[in-house]
Amino acid sequence: MPFPAVEAVQGYWESIRGGRAAPARSEIDPRPLADNLNVLFIAERIAPGIARLRLCGQHFADLLGMEPRGMPLSVLFTTGAREDLATALEHVARGARVTLPLRADKGLGRPGLDGMLALMPLADAQGKITRILGVLETQGQIGRAPRRFSLSQPVQRPSAERPAPAAGQPRLRLVQGGKAD
Repeated sequence: MPFPAVEAVQGYWESIRGGRAAPARSEIDPRPLADNLNVLFIAERIAPGIARLRLCGQHFADLLGMEPRGMPLSVLFTTGAREDLATALEHVARGARVTLPLRADKGLGRPGLDGMLALMPLADAQGKITRILGVLETQGQIGRAPRRFSLSQPVQRPSAERPAPAAGQPRLRLVQGGKAD
């Protein structure tokens, strides 16, 4: 499925990155992202594998049924998907751009919901990656909140990172330095 907001935000991030591992948080200008602010967020890395939502669009409140600022990003994920999210956040902390295909299962008042999460590193004034520019775009009706996501399909991990998971387990696709292999 096409996810135009994800593509637009990744294109913007790439344009301000300028060959560096990560652009500075201070370089983010919301004007070029105006059409996508609803699905954007900035998270702060607060511990290994954990990021707290600092700024986020209305789409996140719609998904959760409450204001999510200050909550961990993992609040949007099922228990089974949180380990993969933590791994993805650690890759981002080392300068990688990560994209995760998502699925929220059907339930009473909750139609199936597909999504794409893109995580891109942002540096602080000292050049350390402490923030994450993210976009979570979904396709379909949200239905009754809260919605929680799992990975919808396996995503590749770099072979040097760790062995391939068994069949049926989600995997991450790591994009080294923000560029596709």
